[in-house]
Amino acid sequence: RIAEWVDAHREAAIDLLAKTVDINSGTMNAAGVRAVGDAMAPEFTALGFEVRWESLPPELERAGHFHAERRGERGQRVLMIGHLDTVFEPDHPNQRFVRDGDTARGPGAADMKGGNVAVLLALKALARVGALDDTTITVIYTGDEERPGRPLDVSRKSLIEAARRSDVALGFESSVRDGAQHFAVIARRS
Repeated sequence: RIAEWVDAHREAAIDLLAKTVDINSGTMNAAGVRAVGDAMAPEFTALGFEVRWESLPPELERAGHFHAERRGERGQRVLMIGHLDTVFEPDHPNQRFVRDGDTARGPGAADMKGGNVAVLLALKALARVGALDDTTITVIYTGDEERPGRPLDVSRKSLIEAARRSDVALGFESSVRDGAQHFAVIARRS
């Protein structure tokens, strides 16, 4: 039932991907990073998540981070991680979502806005079958993954705290492809 729901809502997910890809969110474009978070917020609110924006200290010169959380008593506490920013600042020529059949391109389409939409689509499908009931799930989309604010103990403080409160953490960066083979990353240096 979960897979069927995902398949039936594929185009809506692609529409959300296109919407967020078309918002420039280069790390140093604080307004754009925040706009991507604002585009995601109602989607999480509709699923019963409490959504908030975490501002970072002004001296870090970064937009901040998106948080969505729901608390329950059943199952493991899960942290899902993504990021809102891309490497494409407003003056870069790569600014638009382009779709050619089953292939999509654009700033952040794979790294990382596609992963962010995958998180949301999975949560929507789980909600549809009642699997989110009474669970604790935290979603954090950082706003400065590509060019992190320094010092890291300030810019990553809330992410580290969320990880400590969680039993499982899942990052949704894209997989690695080598020719025809795809590889899932099971650990990251960070």
